Amino acid sequence: MKWSQFFNTSIGKKLLVGITGLFLCSFIIVHLAGNVQLLYNDGGKGFNTYAAFMGHNSLIQFIAWGLKIVILLHAIVAIQLTFSNRKARPVKYAVSPGNQTSSWYSRQMAIMGSILFIFIVVHLSDFWWKFHYQSLPTVSYEATGEPIKDLYTVVQFAFKESWLVVLYVIGMIALSFHLIHGFKSAFQTFGLNHVKYNGLINFVGVWLFGILIPLGFAIIPVVIFFK
Repeated sequence: MKWSQFFNTSIGKKLLVGITGLFLCSFIIVHLAGNVQLLYNDGGKGFNTYAAFMGHNSLIQFIAWGLKIVILLHAIVAIQLTFSNRKARPVKYAVSPGNQTSSWYSRQMAIMGSILFIFIVVHLSDFWWKFHYQSLPTVSYEATGEPIKDLYTVVQFAFKESWLVVLYVIGMIALSFHLIHGFKSAFQTFGLNHVKYNGLINFVGVWLFGILIPLGFAIIPVVIFFK
C-alpha cells in the first residue's frame, strides 16, 4: 500500500493527527518560554529581542511556516475523522457506554478543537500579522545594535482589553482539555499504552501539557491586565 493510500485510511489519519499533535506540543513549550519574558521587569528588552530573533532568523521562519501548515493539517484530518466516526455511528447511544470506551474528553474534542482553532486565528491576527506586516514603533537596545519592532508595547496595550483577556483564558481552557485527551490518545495510536509507561504518559499529558502549560499561557494576559 502506498503512503498516500495509507493516510487515507482511518488508522493512517489517526497516526497523522498523533504525529502532528506531538509536534505542536513541542512548539508550545518553546512558545511559552518566549512569552514568559512579557512578565520580566526589563521594559520589554527580553521579549522584543526574542521576537526579533524569531521573526528574522531564516531557519526559524521556515519552521514557523511549516508549523502553520501542520496546524491546518492537524485540524483538517481531525475534522475528517470526526465526521467519519459520526457517519459510521449515525445514531447516538441512548445510554453512554461508559469511560472504558469513551471519555468525556474524547466526546468534546471537536468542540474544544474548534474553540482552539478560532483562538489561534485571533492570536495570529492580533500579534503575528501586526509584527510581520504592519508598521510598529521601534526601540533600540545595546545588544541588538539596530532598532527592532516594539511588539512588547503592542502586547501590553492589547491585554488591557478585558474581552481579549477573557478570550485568551477560554482558549487556554480549550487547549487544556484538548491536550489532556490528545496527548494520551497519540501514544495509544502509536501502540505505546503499556502498563509500564502509562503512569508517566498520564502524568506528562495531564499535569505538564494539560494543566501547567495552558495555565502558564493564561496567567500572562491576566497579570498584564491587572498590572
